[in-house]
This record gives sequence, structure tokens and C-alpha cells, in this order.
Amino acid sequence: MSRARDRGTTLLFFPAAFLVVVALASVTVDFARLHLAQRQADDLAAASANDAVTVGLDEAALRSGAGYRLDRARVDAVVAAHVAAADRSTLRGITARGSVRDARSVDITVTAWAPLAFARSLPGTPAAVTIRARAAATARLR
Repeated sequence: MSRARDRGTTLLFFPAAFLVVVALASVTVDFARLHLAQRQADDLAAASANDAVTVGLDEAALRSGAGYRLDRARVDAVVAAHVAAADRSTLRGITARGSVRDARSVDITVTAWAPLAFARSLPGTPAAVTIRARAAATARLR
């Protein structure tokens, strides 16, 4: 075979190689983004739960001698404040729901979605992934 007949053969491999690079970038970058989004959702849920059991204290009940109880309205306000202050660079459409389990415990559930960067270029992949996180906190008196 002569060199003249081999000219341009690598040009045929370039589209396939480019597709492989896009697929690998999709896996690498998008999995890193999803991992970061999951960590941010977990942190948001944990911070909301910790603040809800401290700031959500029903002060009137404590002063009247009824003991430590959580005020549902204060818990909801703390969760709403955390959602409003959340970083939206990775997480979008953040919703959080707090439920008072008993007089000293709360459960926080965070739901959001994280957009994918490179995966959208591949057919059949979603544009975003739903992220869910849950945290619980209990106030312990010393």
C-alpha cells in the first residue's frame, strides 16, 4: 500500500472518536455534578433539621412549664429560610418539607433537580435528574 492511498483515513475515525470523547465527558462531568448536587441537598436537609430543633422551640410553652416543644410555624419558617438561602448553582427547583415527629424531633425532606451538562447531547438521556435528601434531628436536653 502506498502512502497516497492511505491519505485521509484518519478523517473517517474522527466522528467516532469525537462521540466517544463526548460520552466520556458526559459520564465524568455529569456524575460529578450529580454527586455535588446530592451533597448539597444532604447538607441543606441536615442544616435545616439542626436549626429547626433549636430555633423552632416554642418559648411560651417552655416558660409556662410545659417543657421543650417545637412550634410548627417556627419550624416551617426555618426550613423556608434555608431554602431561600440555598445555593442554586447546582440545585434547581428546591422544595423542602419539615414535619414535627414529636415534641423534640423533626424530619426534613428536600427535593430538587440537577441539570445535566453533557448528557443532553446524547440521545435518550434526560436533561435533569431529581435529587432527594432526608435528615432528622432531635433536641436533647442536658
